[in-house]
Formats: sequence, C-alpha cells, structure tokens
Amino acid sequence: MSKERLCVGVDVGKDEVVVAVVGRKAVAFGTRPADLKRLMKWVKAPAESRGIHIGMEATGVYSSKIALALCAYPGVTVSVINPAQIKAYGRAVLRRTKTDRVDAQLICDFVRSQTPAAWTAPSAMQQELAALVTHTDAIRHEMQKWANRRHAHQHMTHLPAVIATSTAELVATLTQELATIEAAITRLCQSDATLADDMTIAVSIPGIGQRSAAQLLAYGGRALTQRTRRQLDAHAGLAPAERQSGTSVRGKSHIAKAGNARLRRALYMPTLVAVRYNPILKRHYDRHLERGKPKKVALTACMRKLLNILRAMLIARKPFDPAHQPLT
Repeated sequence: MSKERLCVGVDVGKDEVVVAVVGRKAVAFGTRPADLKRLMKWVKAPAESRGIHIGMEATGVYSSKIALALCAYPGVTVSVINPAQIKAYGRAVLRRTKTDRVDAQLICDFVRSQTPAAWTAPSAMQQELAALVTHTDAIRHEMQKWANRRHAHQHMTHLPAVIATSTAELVATLTQELATIEAAITRLCQSDATLADDMTIAVSIPGIGQRSAAQLLAYGGRALTQRTRRQLDAHAGLAPAERQSGTSVRGKSHIAKAGNARLRRALYMPTLVAVRYNPILKRHYDRHLERGKPKKVALTACMRKLLNILRAMLIARKPFDPAHQPLT
C-alpha cells in the first residue's frame, strides 16, 4: 500500500459536513461527535497506514468546531483555508458548478495540489479571551447604536415617554453587561501567567492600553509570534497592494484589506495615540510626512510598525524599550 498522504476535502455547514476523497463519491455526515467519529472511520477505511491531510474553508465557529475535533485524531493534519483561495482555485481550474459535493471535491483537489499549511488549534485560554473580547466589541457596537437613537429622540416631537424610558433602561443594561464581561477579561488575564505576561508586555508600548492589549492579543492570537513580519502584515490586511503593468497601468497603491479586519480595527486607535506619544512611532510618522506622504498613508505605515513592535516584544519576552527594537 502506498504511504503517501490521503487528502480529504470537507465542505462545512451548520448541521452537516460533506466529505470528499479522491476516487470515492462524496458523503455527507452530521457534526456531532458520533458523526465525526463515523466520518473518520469512513476516511480511514482504505488507508489505515497513511497520513491524512484534511482541508476545509474557514467559516468561523462552524469550521473551528470541526477542525478542533478532527485534529485530535492521531496522524491527522488539518488545514483551515482562506475561502478566497478556494474560490480563486476553482476559477483557475474552470470549475463552473457549485454544490456542497463539488465544493468538497474542489477543496480535496486544492489540498492535494497546494499542500496548505497545517492549522494549529488555539489554546483554551486563547479561545476564551477571543470569545470575551468579541462579546465586548458586540456590546459596544450595540451601545453606540442606542446612543445614536437616544440622540435622535432628543430632536423628536411628541416622543412617547415609554420609548425614552425603554431606551434608558436598555443602555443601562448594556453598560452593566459590558462592565461584567470586562471584569471577566481582567480575571482571565490574571489567572494565566503567560497571558498576564503578554498583557504586561503589550501595555508597556506607549499607545496600547488594557482594552487595546486584550483586543490585539485576542484577534492576533498565535499569528503574533508564529508569523514573519510580512505574513503578519498580510494577516492584518495591512500589506501594500500595488497595481502596475507595463507602461500603461499605473494604479494607485492601497492596503490589501484581505485579512483580519478586527485586528486591523484594534490597531487604529492605539496608533493614533502612538504617533503622538510613542517616540519610535512619532519618528516613523514624521518621516513619512516629510517625504510628502498623505497622513492616511503615514498612519497605515505606523499601524504596521506598531503591530510588528508588538510581535518583536512578545517573541523577545521583553517590555518596550524606545532605544532598542529587536526583530522589527
């Protein structure tokens, strides 16, 4: 029997996954633990001694749940792939039909031909932090929406008193819930030595406060220490994208934005502060302005700089030192 890896494509849905293996018809399974056990038995049947490489598109909580379950099996490598890559690959091979079974086979072909990087499961602590931070961001978003409605109510004539009362109670409830979740984030960060050190390192950088540090660590995750500078820029959607071809095409450069939008947003406000109070970022910002760069371009460059300073500090396990910039 051949010892080469067995490539598997999985199209993930809310209640069902469709699995494709070369030479076999795609089969659908449920997403419960017992269903995934049957899935692995079906996949392994003709290939007990081969390594198994499973690929699936990143679909948020649905793919994370399946990836966590499948990577626990011995001899299994799981890749969670950017959906844009699968879409582009489908266009490249002129795939015109789109069904769950066709998508599963397409992912299987992608894994076999491209050998995507293995996905590493985040720690339980990292998952908890990400869930808490995401929840606080959702609450703040709702609070802003209701604050806007409250403002609009002040300019409305004949507003029923019950609406004003209801709005005030909703805002008060959201404020209380936000305080509760933020307290849980603080407790979580204090309960784990590594996470506590990460927070201490992050807040030592001028411009990054407690809230921003939690957001950056939650949304950056393992990428903050396990990726190169350029890979991290791309992960955050901050990599420069140029449009140039021959002598006729001279498009305007911009950032790709094909990355983690939450991480990019989490960098924005700390960078605004850092270009004023962080000596390294202030010099970096001023140099760009002196070269005639627009303020938006200079600020974007500083966002990349701040992200990679954080990366350097976390790798070196040292607090911020304005006179020393290792790994940046």
